[in-house]
Amino acid sequence: MSLYLDPDCDRMKDGPLFDMPQDIAATCPGQTMHAAAVVIGPYGILLRGESGSGKSLLQRSLRRQAEALSIASALVSDDYVMLVRMPKVESSGQSDAGEDIEPPELRAYGPVATRGLQEVRGLGIVAVGDKNHVAHAAMHLLVDLCDPDAIDRMPSRQDREQTCLGYPIAHLSVPKRSVVEACDVIFTLLSTWKGPL
Repeated sequence: MSLYLDPDCDRMKDGPLFDMPQDIAATCPGQTMHAAAVVIGPYGILLRGESGSGKSLLQRSLRRQAEALSIASALVSDDYVMLVRMPKVESSGQSDAGEDIEPPELRAYGPVATRGLQEVRGLGIVAVGDKNHVAHAAMHLLVDLCDPDAIDRMPSRQDREQTCLGYPIAHLSVPKRSVVEACDVIFTLLSTWKGPL
């Protein structure tokens, strides 16, 4: 998909590369990330990896598996996102356990030019359909697609969290181009989180 998106260019010929509200673009820290972004149930997931690591195939497989389980899903972007740290907002309530609930602080925006599009290797650029994509979403999990030899079998608690734009986000490493294993690890982690899928 990089063939028609230049992440180093901050504007397209006919408007902004990322369609963010002006106040957010002007005041919130952000970074362009080579990552696909999807929403599975209530959770946003960033799939970060180099070209050819399997981001597009993994995002499609995650959405298909969610659909098979009757879980809502949507594509934010297939290849690049603008990740933005949103301003802190006062706690909006309490969970059933009595803990303060804070809205997520990281939000991924998909490029305007590729909204609703995905790359299918060997087929080309394909539309996902109007009901299967969103322009932006809160992100809760960062997944790195890595060489299998670089992945710890039993990662430490510290390795299961990374910092993006100064904000902690849950983290997983999965083998690149190994969709079945990656989907299994991601859905297993999501099933342990408090919110229902």
